[in-house]
Amino acid sequence: MDPKRLILAALLLVGLSGALWWSNKQEPGKDAKSSPEDAPKILEIPQDQINKLEIRRMGAEPVVLEKAALWTLKAPKELGADQAVVGNLVGNLAVFGSDRLVDSKPADMKPYGLVEPLITVIVGRKDGKTHTVHFGDDTPSGTSSYVRVEGDPKLYSVVSATKTMFDRTWRDVRDKRLLTFDTEKLTSVELGSIGFGKNASGNWTIVKPKPLRADPVAADQLVRKLAEARLEVVNETEEEASLPAKFAAAKPLGVAKVTDSNGTQQIEVRKGNENEYYAKSSAVEGVFKTSAEFGDSLAKGLDDFRNRKLFEFGFTQPERVEVKDGEKSYVFAKSGNEWKRDGKTIDPGSVQQVVDRLRELAAVKFADSAAGATVAEYTVGKEKVTVTKQGENYFAKRADGGDVYVLDAKAVSEVRDLAASAKEIAAAAPAAAKK
Repeated sequence: MDPKRLILAALLLVGLSGALWWSNKQEPGKDAKSSPEDAPKILEIPQDQINKLEIRRMGAEPVVLEKAALWTLKAPKELGADQAVVGNLVGNLAVFGSDRLVDSKPADMKPYGLVEPLITVIVGRKDGKTHTVHFGDDTPSGTSSYVRVEGDPKLYSVVSATKTMFDRTWRDVRDKRLLTFDTEKLTSVELGSIGFGKNASGNWTIVKPKPLRADPVAADQLVRKLAEARLEVVNETEEEASLPAKFAAAKPLGVAKVTDSNGTQQIEVRKGNENEYYAKSSAVEGVFKTSAEFGDSLAKGLDDFRNRKLFEFGFTQPERVEVKDGEKSYVFAKSGNEWKRDGKTIDPGSVQQVVDRLRELAAVKFADSAAGATVAEYTVGKEKVTVTKQGENYFAKRADGGDVYVLDAKAVSEVRDLAASAKEIAAAAPAAAKK
């Protein structure tokens, strides 16, 4: 036989023997009765009983969380806690299931990394009881980790993601909101020189630099971005210490203020040379990195928040629509289920085209003042818009506001043409005439 093949076979046999030895070393006392389907619960605690968590990681400061009305971080720093993150940890501990039972009573926990655990979680309860969970090494497959509960002789395994979930620093579980206002009680918002307030209907309107109609989508989006603003976790102390200097050297993007029933909070965002964004908030001490999405949301001007649509009736179906174009006037009024014009029945599809075009009518830009003679008037329900023309430019104003809108000439001609071409429906012939 070829000596090279004999050597290769011998090496392969040694390798297989080593793998078997390692597997036996890692799981020396595997319970013969356990199986992949045997996945008992490790802990079951009423979730409303859990009021304290302590996470101890090898070589790191313990993270201590306590709950009164809300979860708060007590150590190593006293800060608010991320309620969603902590709630997820608590939910998993309340019903803490295993991947499988490894051994009912192992002789030694050392082979599993559980004499000096990598992570220990201590669960405190309102009734004074505690539960201590130790996470050890990963299993040979790398897909699970060994776990034991203090006071219980059993050895379990859980999916590796469970151990990763509890591998948390205090920065991971802190409240990451940069602003802590209550959106339901928000009364005003400022972005630089732009001020927003609520009107009688509870909708956002621009109050500074002067009263103007606000785009409801843009205003709501700004509020949502401010409410969702989060700091980015920086785990290196050295990097965290460098943030104030980076903030000072960065380019200012925007300053926002929010006021609710608890007072006013302010946040400033700046952009660094390496496309990094930094934030400083009155609601939380320090300077932090934040997302580009949030940073760019504050780099907007007045026109980005103005309402470009001329009409506000939305998807409400009006009962009366009037289009005046020069000397011509087209009045469409609802009579029962029919549309009438000058006493004649009009095709509802034709009227709907007029309504839809007026609903979509929007400014291409804004002007400081209107100019020229009146060339058209549009009335939908109680809303009225007057259109003037100077040269090739069309200007529009609502009867109830000071905004001046510049319209596309094509949009004006489309309204005129649709109103003029609305089709009449021929009256049904009398029964006698049919005979």
